[in-house]
Amino acid sequence: MKKKTRRVIFLDIDGVLQPHGQQDRFNHDLEQLRKDLAAKYNNDEYLNMDRYDLGAVYYDWDEKAVERLRKLCADVPAEIVISSDWRSYSPLSRLKDYFKLHDLDRYITGTIGRVPGKYSRCDEISDYLKNNNDIHRFVILDDAYRQDFEANYPGQFIYCHNFFDEEGYKKAMSILTKNTPSKRGKQ
Repeated sequence: MKKKTRRVIFLDIDGVLQPHGQQDRFNHDLEQLRKDLAAKYNNDEYLNMDRYDLGAVYYDWDEKAVERLRKLCADVPAEIVISSDWRSYSPLSRLKDYFKLHDLDRYITGTIGRVPGKYSRCDEISDYLKNNNDIHRFVILDDAYRQDFEANYPGQFIYCHNFFDEEGYKKAMSILTKNTPSKRGKQ
């Protein structure tokens, strides 16, 4: 059995980093953005990305929410496991390229998997935890599935109402820096 040392942030994107209704990307030349980012990062993958997703990451993610997440990862230190639906249409390498735009790519270590026959993000996180017993502490940042998460992970769930705010940051910091391991919830 591996020693429990990992501190993990299960991260949703929409409603956590990207506020609902934030659509500034439509006011910009998204084709030019792809070219500019490909040149800046010397990575032609940006040319193949969905321009609306790329524009959302670049223009619509809340700067303060992103900064809070970066600070949380650096100060704890913690890693990010993507639980967002973005994982269903973006492979891990693409997600890392998106997060690179906000200097967060180095913290992304994986995504939760799909649980066959079920569509519950809570079940998917439970499955991830069952298969990764080296996690010491974890926090779930999400704007949905509130009832399920509060029932199964009340001490690890932070409900984000539209974005990851200062109160959520303080709670996440407290959860991730306690010395006792997180409760594993439903197994």
